[in-house]
Amino acid sequence: MLFQSDRDHPEKQWICHAHYQDPAELSFAAGNLKFHVKAATEDEWAYVYLDPAAFSWEDYSWQTMFRRMTPFQEYAFNFRYVDFDNRYRYRFEDDLLFFDSKIRGKWQAHARIPFPMAMGAWYDLRIDTRQDRHRCYVNGMLMMEVREPAIRKGSISIILWEIDGVTDAIAEVGPSTVRRLL
Repeated sequence: MLFQSDRDHPEKQWICHAHYQDPAELSFAAGNLKFHVKAATEDEWAYVYLDPAAFSWEDYSWQTMFRRMTPFQEYAFNFRYVDFDNRYRYRFEDDLLFFDSKIRGKWQAHARIPFPMAMGAWYDLRIDTRQDRHRCYVNGMLMMEVREPAIRKGSISIILWEIDGVTDAIAEVGPSTVRRLL
């Protein structure tokens, strides 16, 4: 086990991004992260991460549960997270699942598949990253596999984003575990 959410005090593990996460829009209960981002502008974020200086791994499996309570724009699970400008992500948007990379600040979309998401339903997410192979499982089913070698190690982060100025981003993420892949 490389990391396990503290069910009593996850707020001591997850860092709120200083610019993009209002701490008042995030609460914790039984190890879960509960986001409630008000649609005050046309560029609203929720953004938490584990410190890459303390949590940086090469080959690992990240598992968590998640659900969305409103139809906000983007729900992203970032891995091999180095910083805002260097990371991979599986993101859910517009009834699709995407794999993207951001390397030295430049986005590249690698793959997408249909993935209709039901409001309020819990999903079991597992991301396995080994060498240059990255796999995304939802509810135990392999949804996508992509090869991308640029980032060798990093941490994890969760980002929600909304741009319509109307829709609150309300979502929940369960406790996370990160295990070494051999």
